[in-house]
Amino acid sequence: MTIPATILDSHVHLDLITRHHPQRIAWLKANRCAVVSWAYFENVQSVDHFADCLAAKAACIHTHAAAGLACYYLSGVHPRSIPPDLKPEQIDALLEKSLADPLCLGIGEIGLETGDAREKEILIAQLEIGRRMTAHGKVIGVHTPRANKAAITAITLAMLADFGDLCQRLVVDHCTADTIKSVLDAGFWSGVTLSPVKTAWTEMKQILANESARIGRIMGNTDSGSTFFEDVVQARNNEEISESLREKLFFSNALRFYSL
Repeated sequence: MTIPATILDSHVHLDLITRHHPQRIAWLKANRCAVVSWAYFENVQSVDHFADCLAAKAACIHTHAAAGLACYYLSGVHPRSIPPDLKPEQIDALLEKSLADPLCLGIGEIGLETGDAREKEILIAQLEIGRRMTAHGKVIGVHTPRANKAAITAITLAMLADFGDLCQRLVVDHCTADTIKSVLDAGFWSGVTLSPVKTAWTEMKQILANESARIGRIMGNTDSGSTFFEDVVQARNNEEISESLREKLFFSNALRFYSL
């Protein structure tokens, strides 16, 4: 597939960008920046509310795609969006329609925030669905939190040890210089979120120096949503690193991972 873009922000929240920064849609198009929008919903009250949020997200993606933005999405239950009445056995039906959508590339954003038992059972249920869906070309996007990142990343990787067969189709995101080695050592893809509140450009350069042999499994993103960040577009044009490296980190690696 050829997409009309030269940059691919591998993790945003396009529904939140649309709500909070609608003028940025034109900016993304002007900068030839395609996006993959992961699922995260605020203040989810119930399973029915979650289903409505997911339907609205899919509609948002299709609206922007029809208007010329290269955009795709992931569907899943973020650990901060778990409906209070959700049972693990309900998740399959909850995600079924979106996962059949050609613009939906897989499951995400799933993972742990605090690592409690409730989050773990929801994560395992979604990983099992992901295991089935990879046969249909879908991928899995896994969250790691800002708070207690190293410890929660270690817990997440321990859980993912039972899903090593998914390593070519699973990305662990929001990695930092302190956590990326363990993710890559485990065989998974790694996402690095470039922004003033997550990973700064100086830390990204440190990561690239440390992991020069494994650049092919690293993707850059901004995680833009209620706050919008220009960092991936800026980095794509930053000549402090080579053009070939920038092209991989901010475009072709993500194309390959998402099979676009």
